[in-house]
Amino acid sequence: MKTLKKMAAGALCVCLTFAVLGCSGGQKPGKEDGVNAWVFKSSGIIFGDLLYQGFKEVMDSKGEKSTYQAPAEPTVTAQVQILDELITQGVKSISISTNGDQGYDRIMQKAKDAGVPLFSADSALSPDLRVTHINPTSQTGIGTALIQAAVLINLRIPYPADKDLAKAVNAALASYNGPEMKFGVLSASVDTPVQNGWIVKMHEELQKDIYKGKVNPELDVKYGNDVLTESTTQANAFISENKVSVIISPTTIGMAAAGQALSAAPNSGIKLTGLGLPSEMQSFMPLSPNDDEFSKVCPYMMLWDVIDMGRVLAGAAYAATQGTFDGKPGSSFQLDAYSSYPARTYKAENDPDGKPGTVVIVGDPYVFYKDNMADWINVL
Repeated sequence: MKTLKKMAAGALCVCLTFAVLGCSGGQKPGKEDGVNAWVFKSSGIIFGDLLYQGFKEVMDSKGEKSTYQAPAEPTVTAQVQILDELITQGVKSISISTNGDQGYDRIMQKAKDAGVPLFSADSALSPDLRVTHINPTSQTGIGTALIQAAVLINLRIPYPADKDLAKAVNAALASYNGPEMKFGVLSASVDTPVQNGWIVKMHEELQKDIYKGKVNPELDVKYGNDVLTESTTQANAFISENKVSVIISPTTIGMAAAGQALSAAPNSGIKLTGLGLPSEMQSFMPLSPNDDEFSKVCPYMMLWDVIDMGRVLAGAAYAATQGTFDGKPGSSFQLDAYSSYPARTYKAENDPDGKPGTVVIVGDPYVFYKDNMADWINVL
């Protein structure tokens, strides 16, 4: 476990940091010469804020300047406008979580022509444009774990004490002879790379023999465009249609929206899991080991340490600007110790999910459940 008190204090000062930087949605970036830029999907999303906290921490420790920019709306066009201004102003490096698969080639070529190294995190930039991509974990790891969690939640099985989801699912399905389970997915946009990759891996997991005749291999996928109102509308559509027993949301905005919608419709019987932030999900989850997790709409969920992901992103970007990391397979960079984290070395590797380009893997999915939620509410 991280040094929670120190991390919580850092999280509380994030808003003050952003106020100084002037990164509110739709605001034009100021003079950013020599700055390392983090460009997120849109403003007002805590995931991007926390990732920048770790990014800035590392850049500050190196004596480097950093900035956080995000458009008001999660569109490619809005991000490209910000990128164009940053490149013109002479930024040192650019890291981005993209809003789509297409539309970045021209502006990123401008960055490459200017000698600006490009990185992506969370939602990937095309491999031919970036130095490397920072992955919290493999797409297979996320997609598999989300399906396994949905199965156990559908069967009202608590998160296993040994943390082995696969073993618990195999044991549960071996004796299951009930009706076929059906899951829904409340995702971001139809063309968001990271969520779409996870959904592909969910489908692949459902093709395994253990699920045949027990879990429907098709997922009912709806898109909320990572906007709270649209995601709430789609969550309510799941409730009114009443065709799924568990909603899986691989996006923090979708998780919060579905949590609110399901809490307002307690008779639906639909449960929720996915990738969420404890601070946003505390009203919809068990908070104590004594709680009955299945009296809540979301018995357990997962994510990763978003702050640490920002640290790794900054470590890669800094090393690239120093000429010591090129993102090719086997190239590595050192991340200094922070708080209770020891010094670590990260290595670029071929994408374990078989996609082109290299990735840097931060760690494994982390499950939030009744035994640890209280520790994380003030952290993430």
